[in-house]
Amino acid sequence: MYGYTTHVPAPIEAYKAVHQAVLEVVGEEGGGSDGLVLHLAYATDRGFDLTEVWESKGQFEAFNRDVFPKAMARAGVPMEGPEPELVEFDPVAVIA
Repeated sequence: MYGYTTHVPAPIEAYKAVHQAVLEVVGEEGGGSDGLVLHLAYATDRGFDLTEVWESKGQFEAFNRDVFPKAMARAGVPMEGPEPELVEFDPVAVIA
């Protein structure tokens, strides 16, 4: 498994717009979320944090290559700008 938490210096409304666009892209094109085990987003005092666990890092990378840029464009959120802080981790267990 592969996991990460990213700290994004943007309002939670930006997350909500991109999340809705991701759902639309995946709904229209299929796939995209194959291998996603956990998706958790929440507002913070600095913007929002997003934690995800994937079955493999390759599946995460495929999502970032095939779905995420389309969703960002659809939501009108530019891909340019500072990179959010990303903290990777190796999940031991995920209980849903």
